[in-house]
Amino acid sequence: MNITENFTITLSCLFCDAALTKEENKELHSGDLIKCQNCGEENDYESVYEIAKEQGIEQVKNEVMNELKKSFSGLKVKI
Repeated sequence: MNITENFTITLSCLFCDAALTKEENKELHSGDLIKCQNCGEENDYESVYEIAKEQGIEQVKNEVMNELKKSFSGLKVKI
């Protein structure tokens, strides 16, 4: 199996789904709020991080399953 893709997950606003950006050189921690540049709402960093992490895990799972299906598609089993 050779998965060579890079996965990029963007933190997205919980209110309008726009990509969130942080101030340059600012470290974010649990409890910090990120203001959406699109709608102006403040998003809890930990919440948007957890959602992005779950999305990343799903992307990787799907890619692994696709690679496994390709790898074993020609396999014939005789019983």
